[in-house]
Amino acid sequence: MYLHGEGNEAALGLALGQGKKYLAVMLLGLLPFGVEQVYISTLRECAETVIPMKAGIAAVFVNLVLNYILIFGKFGAPALGVVGAAVATVISRYVEASIVIIWTHRHTRRNPFIAGAYRSFYIPAGLVKSIVVKGTPLMINEALWAVGMAAIMQCYSLRGLEAVAGLNISSTIGNVFNVVYLAFGNAVSIIVGQLLGAGKMKEARETDTKLIAFSVAACVCIGAILALLAPLFPEIYNTSGEVKALAASFIRIIAICMPMGAFIHASYFTLRSGGKTVVTFLFDSVFMWLVNIPFAYVLSRYTGLPIVPLYLACQMIDLIKCFIGFVLVKNGIWIQNIVEPKP
Repeated sequence: MYLHGEGNEAALGLALGQGKKYLAVMLLGLLPFGVEQVYISTLRECAETVIPMKAGIAAVFVNLVLNYILIFGKFGAPALGVVGAAVATVISRYVEASIVIIWTHRHTRRNPFIAGAYRSFYIPAGLVKSIVVKGTPLMINEALWAVGMAAIMQCYSLRGLEAVAGLNISSTIGNVFNVVYLAFGNAVSIIVGQLLGAGKMKEARETDTKLIAFSVAACVCIGAILALLAPLFPEIYNTSGEVKALAASFIRIIAICMPMGAFIHASYFTLRSGGKTVVTFLFDSVFMWLVNIPFAYVLSRYTGLPIVPLYLACQMIDLIKCFIGFVLVKNGIWIQNIVEPKP
C-alpha cells in the first residue's frame, strides 16, 4: 500500500521485506507497551509524573545503546540491521514497563490504589457500565485515528519512495519536538480533570485557558527553533540528497504547524477531562475521516501537486479543526464533574 515508484522495483522489494521483518519483532513489544500504558496513565492522573518520566528516559537510553550494538554488530554482537532496531525497541519497552510496575507495587503508601489490585478481578456492574459508556468512544476514536493516519500516509506515498523516506525522517524529528504540546495535553487532562473532580469549575476554566495559551506560546518558540534547524537534522541520515531536501521541507512545515497542533491537542484533552468522550470522538476521528482523509485522497490522486505543497495543504486544513475546538472549549460544555455520584 505504501510502496510506489517507477524504475526502482528492487528498492521497493527490499523495503517491503525489511518492513515485514521489523513488524514481526515489534509484535513482541505490544504486551509490555499495553500494560505500561495502564500504569503510566493511572500514575499521571494521580499527579505522579516523575516516575513515568524517569522510566521513559531509561527506555530511550536503552534503545539508543542497543540500537548501536544490534544494528551495526558492535561488542561482538551480530549485525542485525533492521531486525536489530526492532529488538532494541522491544527490549526498551520491557525495561520501561518493569520500572513503572515495580516502583508502583513497592510504594503502596503513595499508590494506595494498587494495594490488592489483583486480589480479585470482579468489577461492579455499575463501574463496568461507566467504563463502557465513557471508554468505548475513546477506544473507537483511537483506533479510527490510527487507521486514519495510516490512510493519509498512504496518500502521501503515491508521490514515491523518496516521499515516504522524507516523511519518516521528518516525523521522527517532529515527534521529538512535539513532546512539548503532547505533554501540555497530558497536563490539561490531569490538572483540569482534578479541578473538575473537586468541583472547582471556575478555577478549572481559568486554569485551562492559561494552559492552552502557554502551550501555544511555547510551541511558537519551539517551532521557530525547529524551522531554523530543519536543514541540519536530515544530514545525520545516510540517504540521498533528494530525500534530505524533502525531509527538511517537511520539518519546516511541522514547525509552522506546531502552534496549531498545540491548540488542537489542548482542546481535545480539555473536552476529554470533562468526560465529553463522544464529542472528542466527533472532534478527532470523525473530522479526520470526513475532512482530512477525503482532502488528502483527492489532492493525491486527482491533482499533480508535488509532495511538499500537498503535505502543507493537508496540514493547514486543520485550521478548521482549530476553529471548532475554540468554539467547543469557549462554550464550556466540558465543565462538569464526572466522578461525583449523581443523586
